[in-house]
Amino acid sequence: MVHAMALVKFDICIDVDDVGKAVEFYREALGLSVLKVEPDWAQIKTGEQTFWIMKAPSGLKGSILRDYRRHWTPIHLDFVVADIEQAVKRVIQAGGRLEGEIRRSASGALANVSDPAGNGVDLVQRT
Repeated sequence: MVHAMALVKFDICIDVDDVGKAVEFYREALGLSVLKVEPDWAQIKTGEQTFWIMKAPSGLKGSILRDYRRHWTPIHLDFVVADIEQAVKRVIQAGGRLEGEIRRSASGALANVSDPAGNGVDLVQRT
């Protein structure tokens, strides 16, 4: 018999090459609160959700090559926003990038963006 483990809480870790730029981005562009900043890590949050910004240099780590060029990943963060145009402006002003056009549908709008380290983030506006 397999028993499922109850997931009570989880943290999100975001690897970056520059902790200061990442903290600035997630605070200014997405409104996350900064709890603590150290040279190699920072703790930020929104609501009850904690995020850890972790400095991880480029290069080979074990058998994994880490580089901060933009790449696709099947797991990403979605941030629900009230005004997608304003959210995209804040992302760009904070050092992020809009990737393509804002896509609209009957259920809302979606903008694919990336943070200064190349991590993909989606902005979602629901109708």
